Amino acid sequence: MKTLNFQKNGTAICLVLMLLFASCQTEEPNHVSVVEKDSIVTAEAELTDPTARINPSAVFPVTAHLFGKSTADWAEIFGKTVISLDCESVNANGLLPLADKVVAPFGSLGSAPAEYTISKDTYVFLSPLFMFNDYPCPAEFEWEPAEGQSIEDFLEQTAKGIIDPFESVTVIIDGREIESIEKYRQNTGVFIFTGNPELAQCFDPCVTGSPQQGLMDGYFMMLKKLGPGKHTIVVKGELPAEDFQYEDTIIINVSK
Repeated sequence: MKTLNFQKNGTAICLVLMLLFASCQTEEPNHVSVVEKDSIVTAEAELTDPTARINPSAVFPVTAHLFGKSTADWAEIFGKTVISLDCESVNANGLLPLADKVVAPFGSLGSAPAEYTISKDTYVFLSPLFMFNDYPCPAEFEWEPAEGQSIEDFLEQTAKGIIDPFESVTVIIDGREIESIEKYRQNTGVFIFTGNPELAQCFDPCVTGSPQQGLMDGYFMMLKKLGPGKHTIVVKGELPAEDFQYEDTIIINVSK
């Protein structure tokens, strides 16, 4: 996990940037898995991606819906799942369950390669870079919107200011780079969450344990089903202003 300190009204506040990793493809490097006709998930997704069976992309378009939820909906669920973890879990690599058949590998920038095993019926939600922004914060952080500024605009603009400076964000799945990754940049809009208050000591000083307003900004993708076998994902990026570069690897094993 890369933690950066920024000055807000003369007071340092810790804003946490997180990585989520995932993989998709079949055993053959040049053949991408497609969604099988095994549930309503396929029908809903294909309404928004009618080329699902011939589209060479490993990723659903941002307009697709799986289990009736948009990419932004899944980003919100992911954020709420992360912010409910305890200190031990949030600072370790892990595979987060978002729904019965959807998981989200979660890890830290610059960590050792992580390896997971999932079933062939599991969908994987991927974010190569994101920020969870929240309000309110303790008074000493002076984390407040400007006079006349809405909380939603405040959260959007401050999150954007953190994510925008990152450059060359890249996801490579089994040697094949996901093209036009900028298409997957989104924010969720404001939602209500209740986080684990323990995280105020180790992860996000703004988490209170009571209902708060949150927003996710970053790169979010729902991947098509993985084929059985071993898959290697490389995620890279850089933050020139901090002279920071990262390259992380995750391995996903899909059972038959």
